[in-house]
Amino acid sequence: MGPVLDYFAGLDVFGWLEILAMAAGIYYVFLEIRKTKLLWYVCILTSVLNMFVYQHNNYLSMTLIQFYYVATAVYGLYAFSRIREEAAAEGRQVAIRRFDWKVGGIALVLGIAAFFLLVPLLQRYGAAHPEMVLFPSQPYWDAFIAVGSMVGTFFLSKSYMCQWYVWIVLDLVTVGVFVYSGMYWMAVMYLVYVVLCFFGIRNWRANGVYVD
Repeated sequence: MGPVLDYFAGLDVFGWLEILAMAAGIYYVFLEIRKTKLLWYVCILTSVLNMFVYQHNNYLSMTLIQFYYVATAVYGLYAFSRIREEAAAEGRQVAIRRFDWKVGGIALVLGIAAFFLLVPLLQRYGAAHPEMVLFPSQPYWDAFIAVGSMVGTFFLSKSYMCQWYVWIVLDLVTVGVFVYSGMYWMAVMYLVYVVLCFFGIRNWRANGVYVD
């Protein structure tokens, strides 16, 4: 018990922010499983906390992407109110939209373009601030996780079932990156995300209804 207490006693403000961000993030995914309106408010809170955590740990694109999450949460609140009524009319808890291949294709193309635009910017930033580069391939992983998270959050706002599979891939990649970076609390959070994603798939299938 002593080493555990010593560990927490030695945490600085960013250490505590990382733990708080982990707790808020896990609660966010729990709400995502149940598809409640509160998830978008918790998304905003989690994004604000993550801004500080990622910036402190030199993940530039993942810091900036939190602003996108806040904007998407605002859109999600609007879209949620519309499709929740449609699900309720069917006597089900979760409203799901069928995947739109045109929308998905556009999102994929924009995501790939954003990745190839973001990597050189991160490499240039790393060259100017070498003390902030944790490992050589960091710009690629940073960009992949950030862009993939943009696509995943957009798919969530559209209520596509496939968003769960996007998150499983991204969360597994993020676990490895954060363990390598020494961000163990965030790695634990994303590992829990992976487990919760499977519960999310099960719940959406059991309690969901396609509303279009």
